[in-house]
Amino acid sequence: MRRHFSWMIFGLSVVAAASTATLHRVTDQADDQILTTLASHQYDVENEGRNFLLNEAKNSHFFLLGELHGDKEIPALLRVLWPEMWRQGYRHIGAEVSPWAAHQLESVPAGKGPEVRGLWTKQEATDVHALADRDANVVWGCDMEEEQPQFLIRQLAALNPGDSNQRRMVELTKDGYNRTMAPDLLDLAKESKGDADEVLNDVSLRENLVATLVIENNRLGPDTKMIAQDGRERLMKEQFLEHYRHHSTPGTPSKVLLRFGRNHLHRGYDARGISTLGNFIAEFAVAQGSKAFNVGAFGAGGKATLLGNTWDADEREDELAFALLAEKAKYPATLFDLRPIRTLLHRIPPEKRSALQNNLIYWADSYDALICYKTVTPLAP
Repeated sequence: MRRHFSWMIFGLSVVAAASTATLHRVTDQADDQILTTLASHQYDVENEGRNFLLNEAKNSHFFLLGELHGDKEIPALLRVLWPEMWRQGYRHIGAEVSPWAAHQLESVPAGKGPEVRGLWTKQEATDVHALADRDANVVWGCDMEEEQPQFLIRQLAALNPGDSNQRRMVELTKDGYNRTMAPDLLDLAKESKGDADEVLNDVSLRENLVATLVIENNRLGPDTKMIAQDGRERLMKEQFLEHYRHHSTPGTPSKVLLRFGRNHLHRGYDARGISTLGNFIAEFAVAQGSKAFNVGAFGAGGKATLLGNTWDADEREDELAFALLAEKAKYPATLFDLRPIRTLLHRIPPEKRSALQNNLIYWADSYDALICYKTVTPLAP
């Protein structure tokens, strides 16, 4: 009996070893196919990769650029792509700035208004506006005013000089704004009886201010942070739709580029839980009978800087997929078309997928393409 049991254990060990060997063989074969496919679908952004992106833009109505923040590379890429995209029919850029900031950047002459602190510079807005009529809104503000809500407060108070609540809001923010002020400012905004308002960049100044303060207030509490995140995503979608309805003509829908941080433009829920703008736009494109293409960017070295802060832009340790793509990238700026590896990855049974394969699935399902910048250079102040 003991001998029979020993043979049984030996047999199970052989089966287990054979199964492990088969698993490794399946995984190795899949990895070989994936690496070969990635190698044959990578492009130099300075040459054929640029043509690749422009061809995808031509065949789509919505082109989503999930950017890095605080680098020179994305503004440089936009300067190259936008003139040709304009010839393809693109007229607007949905941006991760507030409608107030978009108006200031695009419509207010330099030196005539407050300096806008945020993700866009005055020069970037000037560059994309250069092909449009003087009064056109090329940049669509599709976000809260995260950095300088005090200027919205001052502008709204100037429209309602008799409103004591708005005067109090101005007084509270006379030296600037910080998030801890949000609860008091929100209460005052709700109590305000001032009816005078202004539409800037297609959106009510008052409504954007109140939405900003609601989100900022929810960001203060550990139990309401996800509510804040959900509220911000909803605001982005609502303001995008407001712009789109305002500028679209029946039968000739607008072609729009969207430039947001990479976390906002996943197709589906990202790892943070509620970053669904990219998925919303992809589904909206289907509802319009059109297409969306989304490309993200990541850094594999260098530095980025924004709003006085500088940080290491090397993201290889953040994602296994980024480390792999950076290792295989042939060019300083390498574009990988991820669509051809989706089928290969999903052929691998879930229980046999490695951690790297799971991470590749996450990014290949989230984005159509990724750009690896081997060295990121910080944006000048």
